[in-house]
Amino acid sequence: MRAGASLAALLGLGLSGSAWAQAEVQPIAPDASQAAAPGQDQGEPGASDAGDVVVTGRRAALQAADDRKRRSETIIDSVVADDAGKLPDNSITEVLQRVSGVSIVRFAALGDPDHYSVQGSGVQVRGLTGVASRLNGREIFSANNGRAILWSDVTPELMAAVDVYKASTADLIEGGTGGQIDLRTKLPFDFDGGFHVAGTGELALGDMANKADPTGSFLVTKSFDTGIGRIGVLADLAFSQFSSLSQFLRTSPYFLTKLSDGTEKYVPSGFAYGDEAFQYRRYGIYGAVQWAPSDSLTFTGTFFQSRYKSQSSDYGTQLDSQTLTVNPATSTFDSDGLLLSSDALYNRNTDTFAPTNAAITSSGNKGFVQSNTVTRDYSLSFAWAPDGGPLSIKGAIQRVDSHQIYDRIDIFRDTGFGNSYGIDLTGDLPLISVGADTRAAFADPSTYFWSASMPHNENNKGRLDSAQVDAEYTFDDGFFRSVKLGARAAERKERDFANGYNWTALGRGWNGDPQLTYANAVPGDVAVHTFDDFFRGNTALPGNLMFATQALASRYNRDRTGLVQSPPAGFCPAGTEFNCSASGPLPAGSGYGGAAGIRPVGFVLPGDQVDNRTRNIAGYALLRFGPQDNMPGIAGNIGLRVVNIRNRGSGYVQQNGGTVYLRNGVPQTLANTFVPRGGEAEFTRFLPSINLEFSPSAKVKLRGSYNVTLDLPSFTALRSSGSVGVATITNPGGTALTPLFANFTADTGNPLLKPTLSNNFDISMEYYARAGTSFHVAPFYKRLTNLPIFSITERQVNVIFTDGTNETVTATASDYINSTKAATVKGVEVGGRFFLDMLPGFLSGFGFEGNYTFIESSNPGDLYRDIRGQLRNDAPLVGLSKHNANATLLYERNPFSLRVAYSWRSKYLLSTNSNGTNGTYNYYSAPGVLTDLDGGANTSTQIALPIYGGNYGSLDAGIRFKVTDNFSFGVQGTNLTASTQRTLMGGYPNDRLVGRSWFQSDRRISTGINLSF
Repeated sequence: MRAGASLAALLGLGLSGSAWAQAEVQPIAPDASQAAAPGQDQGEPGASDAGDVVVTGRRAALQAADDRKRRSETIIDSVVADDAGKLPDNSITEVLQRVSGVSIVRFAALGDPDHYSVQGSGVQVRGLTGVASRLNGREIFSANNGRAILWSDVTPELMAAVDVYKASTADLIEGGTGGQIDLRTKLPFDFDGGFHVAGTGELALGDMANKADPTGSFLVTKSFDTGIGRIGVLADLAFSQFSSLSQFLRTSPYFLTKLSDGTEKYVPSGFAYGDEAFQYRRYGIYGAVQWAPSDSLTFTGTFFQSRYKSQSSDYGTQLDSQTLTVNPATSTFDSDGLLLSSDALYNRNTDTFAPTNAAITSSGNKGFVQSNTVTRDYSLSFAWAPDGGPLSIKGAIQRVDSHQIYDRIDIFRDTGFGNSYGIDLTGDLPLISVGADTRAAFADPSTYFWSASMPHNENNKGRLDSAQVDAEYTFDDGFFRSVKLGARAAERKERDFANGYNWTALGRGWNGDPQLTYANAVPGDVAVHTFDDFFRGNTALPGNLMFATQALASRYNRDRTGLVQSPPAGFCPAGTEFNCSASGPLPAGSGYGGAAGIRPVGFVLPGDQVDNRTRNIAGYALLRFGPQDNMPGIAGNIGLRVVNIRNRGSGYVQQNGGTVYLRNGVPQTLANTFVPRGGEAEFTRFLPSINLEFSPSAKVKLRGSYNVTLDLPSFTALRSSGSVGVATITNPGGTALTPLFANFTADTGNPLLKPTLSNNFDISMEYYARAGTSFHVAPFYKRLTNLPIFSITERQVNVIFTDGTNETVTATASDYINSTKAATVKGVEVGGRFFLDMLPGFLSGFGFEGNYTFIESSNPGDLYRDIRGQLRNDAPLVGLSKHNANATLLYERNPFSLRVAYSWRSKYLLSTNSNGTNGTYNYYSAPGVLTDLDGGANTSTQIALPIYGGNYGSLDAGIRFKVTDNFSFGVQGTNLTASTQRTLMGGYPNDRLVGRSWFQSDRRISTGINLSF
């Protein structure tokens, strides 16, 4: 783009960009080799139905996206940066959620429904989580135990376009049963060669976080004609900061409980509430150099780096008890027996069913996290295409390095919640209440007991080296257009360090250090945390509570040695070992005890390290065909990709021993040890593809596609590490006796998992009425085999006992397995866009864009256990919503650009085996009678409840005003409706879904300016 041209708003904040009819500005080339029609050269401008009218800004970007879709060899959707180089949202996930058939997860991960992610994390295409990430058509990843890049790691300001591939061709890199998402960066030769500099500045504010967040970006590019050919250089820098505050409420599983009147009801086993303050800083660096020594040969070198640094600080209190009950006379239940409200939940004696009259203990924690992820891509490529010659060759070499450091610490404390508490679950949000005496105790530091600390550290490194070459021979005439052959070799390695979650008691009196309370805290180590305007005042909390401070947590985040050192000798006089409040505050620099129980600092145990390696070798052949000279007829491509995959992993399984139990009447104890484990598996897969298209007119395109796609299990699923332990139950003779053996347990990965294959059938009917106006209908069907699922299963494991003997036993495992039954996905996408160009004056600037996706799925291989312990297989695919919709009101007319966008998705499965809703509970059919709900005796009931994300919609809006060709400014808002994200628990009578969690986060407003020179 020439210097001084309208590149306003480059990389800027505005939601919409600018769109000015008849502005004669050449946009950044929207073309890419995979987005081009058969036989069309990369960089060839697309057809336009606009005549002499040239539009720019967001509307031009929409037209460019339509053009990419229309000219593609297969079924894709695209989002293109406007002529200012700006994508329409501020994160890749937000950009993608508006694409037809694409949805995002607003949680830390699908398997982690208890932690909210404001901007979203994972991406699903047509309901499938197997989505491959690409950068300029090549593989890219984050070193996070997965296969794809973390979308939050990516700096969107560096992108020229994002392509979503929903079907495949043989020349696409294998990977992604749901599809591929290709991030396209800018290149110097995309511009017209003149010197160009552009930049942006922005300031944003969230109404709950109440922190100002700056964002800025800068781009410079120029091309030169030299004696050795044309040379172009481009540099692109970006920085963004994002701060948020999210609040949560949570109820624990409703356990089946026999009440005092003999009826069976479902009573929640506790609750939790808290908040999390989160902030990231994202730094993007991108550089590109192109050299064309001749018109037929181009060399390209690129460097891409995205650094993502984040920090979060959370405060939460939680109460969980398996002995909670209610008085049926003062409680209400629904028709299925689930508790709706009660003035008093209290603990009972399970031997008598009488109230214990003991205080209910609530745990609380202060969590603090710091992480730093850096991903770098170094790529060199060439393209040789002699003028008039039939042969063209392309090749590339690539290295990706990714490094992630993650440090977290939780500092726990206990406090009393009185002898009972009330709960009301009849409204939109839970309402928890306590008595006046309990609220008064919340302000007394002596009622808070230091209980435990738990660090978790990760240090992961990953590397990918790849090389590929593609050759295409074009035929001058005849039905066959060209034949393309290619090969690729790649090796991906990852070394992951993780030291587990070493929960260890602080000083508790019984472990050699005295029990300290907050009355003993060093000044500055504890404080009252105020839950300001909780859920915007729509519910009331029992009260504000005291926690360890962020200063204390951050001081010991990487090394808690000082936190757990013993208090000074004699600080707690004899007789006060279990409550040392009277001794007052500790001297500065003191710890809170428990050092004897902590594991060594750092990554020093064998089980801390897991190594994984994947080697891919692939070759393909692709035949393009169709009538010559744009004559009517059926065109397309047919191809076969053959890939050989070898996965190798090594690690250790940790035995959690030390507990003596009775098994078959004999005392046994598992040894505390590490057992080496490894595995290697090799697979060869054939991936055919055929893509057909027919255009009965210039405005209509009909497509049909069949292809087989492949997805590799994540390194988390393949890990060779894990743990083995034993579950026990209380001895009927009393707690003083040795507990009884229940079963062995295991939590491991599976290095022998097979790749998932998906057989995909797609149809797309596309109508392009004119530039900026399009419509499509796209039915699809997928059948997936060998889908990896994290489920309750059984494993044969070798255990070692303290007496030196070993035995191969059957363990109840939470593990990844390949589903033995095929999963199916079927659905249809409908979408379109139009502008009211036929209306006079300002009315002609209005437009509308919308899409809707309907999906049904079946995954009979995924198992869960309902609240009665019954094994079931009727859950849908993880991450799949039946209904997804987007609606956007557009206005594009000089000098205004406006967008009001609403995105919505229906409920979807997050996990069938997530923390907090799996495990066991005790059901007493009568006082003192512990009964398995399957009919056994003296045993616990195992559950693994499915957790769903509830229906969720969000509204965003933005307006931009163009002052001159070189200057514009705008304002935008996100989450304007302050939407509440819910999660739901399944596995209850009549397939009832009951509330699990409620989350709320910031409304956000920002303003920014864009300049170009």
